[in-house]
Amino acid sequence: MQTFTAPLNTNYKIECWGASGGNATANGKTYINKKGFGAYTTGIIYFSKDLLLYVYIGSKGQDGVVGVHSAGGYNGGGSGAWDEIDDDTGGGGGGATDVRLTGGTWSDFSSLISRIMVAAGGGGPVYFYDSGYGGGLNGGNIYKNDEIFCSGATQTSTIFGKGENAAGKARDRDGYLAGAGGGGGGYYGGNVSWNGYSLGNLVNHNYAGGTGGSSFISGYAGCDAIAESSTEDNIIHTGQPNHYSGKVFTNPIMIAGNASMPKPKGGTETGHSGDGYAIISWISPSL
Repeated sequence: MQTFTAPLNTNYKIECWGASGGNATANGKTYINKKGFGAYTTGIIYFSKDLLLYVYIGSKGQDGVVGVHSAGGYNGGGSGAWDEIDDDTGGGGGGATDVRLTGGTWSDFSSLISRIMVAAGGGGPVYFYDSGYGGGLNGGNIYKNDEIFCSGATQTSTIFGKGENAAGKARDRDGYLAGAGGGGGGYYGGNVSWNGYSLGNLVNHNYAGGTGGSSFISGYAGCDAIAESSTEDNIIHTGQPNHYSGKVFTNPIMIAGNASMPKPKGGTETGHSGDGYAIISWISPSL
């Protein structure tokens, strides 16, 4: 987490990039380019001089390592799981990058509900299976045979602020831990995509990576802001996009992690790879 104090009464442009998931490992090989890439969000907003913001930069999910569960990236990435039978290890989910009005640990609920912009992180893969990208309003899905195998996060599900952990959840029907990738962080975090079954003495895995988280921008059409009165056990959605603080972006843009977006240091990229990033710049000083 880093802080930013507005130096002027003026309009500011904020850009956020979510982190990507980690790579999967299997049979001594690392499977690159299967991880979910991070999303991009931007918008313009007016801040008064000396307003204090808290900026949480997501980190890339940990690459799979045989024998251990891979950690999710900072700021909401879910953990990947190691397969006890085949030594496949899923990558951790990427963390989100967001801007908040209240500080605290990344998972503190009073801090999470103060987010006015969130760029989602991508899911972690397992073996040669794909994972879901960090999304716009909805996180990237995982498909099997051209059908949705596991859906990405939405504006109201699955876990507020955090991707789902694969570690400890992904088990075959004989009770063995099975490999799976972690969900990406976001406004809501991505799911773990896994199931398994046994056939005689052969354990069959029907597993895949984690799906992507969802993004949020106060004022962006289709976003579903939560009420200030929400609690961890009772999250109340307002059905409208404006944050309860009244701080609303103009010209908001969301780009999912499967599409072309600006790179933090110039040029373009298809989805954001690696750790998250944020840029705040002022537009036109006001007297």
